[in-house]
Amino acid sequence: MVVHDPTSAAGPRYNLAEGIDNVSDARAIADVLVPSAAGDNRFWTDSAAALLAACLIRFDNLGAIYNAMNDMKGLAKALKSKQDDAALLANSFIASVGSDGKVASNVIATLATALTGWASTDVRANTSASDFDAELIVSQPTVVVLTCPGRMRAVYASYLGATLRKLMLDLDTIGERNRGPLPMPVGVILDEFPTLGKLDSLVADVNLVRKRRISILIGAQTKGQFEMIYGREGTQALFTGLATQVIYGGCDADTAEFYSKASGTATTDANMDDPNSHLRQRPLLTVDEVITPQVGNCTIFARYVETGFATQVILNARLTRFYERSDWKRRLNTVKDSKPLLLERGIEFDDPEMSDMEMPTAESIAGGASTIEIAARAKLAEVKAKTEQQAGGKVKLVTVAELRARRKQAKLEMTP
Repeated sequence: MVVHDPTSAAGPRYNLAEGIDNVSDARAIADVLVPSAAGDNRFWTDSAAALLAACLIRFDNLGAIYNAMNDMKGLAKALKSKQDDAALLANSFIASVGSDGKVASNVIATLATALTGWASTDVRANTSASDFDAELIVSQPTVVVLTCPGRMRAVYASYLGATLRKLMLDLDTIGERNRGPLPMPVGVILDEFPTLGKLDSLVADVNLVRKRRISILIGAQTKGQFEMIYGREGTQALFTGLATQVIYGGCDADTAEFYSKASGTATTDANMDDPNSHLRQRPLLTVDEVITPQVGNCTIFARYVETGFATQVILNARLTRFYERSDWKRRLNTVKDSKPLLLERGIEFDDPEMSDMEMPTAESIAGGASTIEIAARAKLAEVKAKTEQQAGGKVKLVTVAELRARRKQAKLEMTP
């Protein structure tokens, strides 16, 4: 199980810029982090997205990009250091820096506003490297949870959307390498989907992920939330691509009217007691029947397609929570005492060693080791002895400082 929170100080990390080496992938991520604005501001947001795409190709992580924005001329120099896709993407920014710099300053300001969250030291550390990737998801049964505290959602929701987009791109690459479907089915659950920012690419590709064995479950409050972000046509395209849709009773009138029209029409007798009465047409589900289902608490729209037959199935239902089912109760009871296998944060060997900064200890102050330090040494010795005994003396324990020293020595030997 992987729980990734960009604001956490101890959870697994994920680097959005890792493995991005082409314009298509870079722009797909940049468009989520810097959504296009309407009106006169669109020029600045589009320019900022192009600059961010160039930086994703050139720099190692988002923290490095945020730090590089402190020096506009230095950033331009880094982008044009090599004549590649990054330099071409940022050519207008580089040209502006070489002249009066007014356009470049506004573009930097727009991008800095979108990346405000990376002013946090913890967030820069959490996005500096990747402890998990798409390969992990398809190599073994894995649950990946992308989350952040509710009070910080306004700042980091777009990052979570970009992380999802990056994982989907990598899964698509794995599917292409596998000549179609993924080695293992993948389910994507997007709760409060509109809060993740503008995921245009995901909306456009929602019809194409089925062949990769990827299923998507989207949760939202109203249809208006989608239209506010994607517009009426984008919302229509997204809803059309969702094969099964569940509408809970008590929804707003606009959502109910949309599904009332989507249900189609029914032909009924104007008077059931008179065989000569005229037939009339009415919506299969009226707005009131969508808001207040006649049976249960929701209405389900599902499409059924075979080679020679296709139809739309509409039914009322009362959904049962999985923990209310007897079979799931038995499953949960069997594992209620088991703890999930959580992915831990990776060790960064390039961190400065603690020995470089001597911290005063109770031993140096009082002239002898403290009770806590003596107990800690004894516990470490006990763990070491027990581990060596279990491994039959075949496993040697070393400190992280020693591992870092060995890595540094190996890098020096490999340097020509």
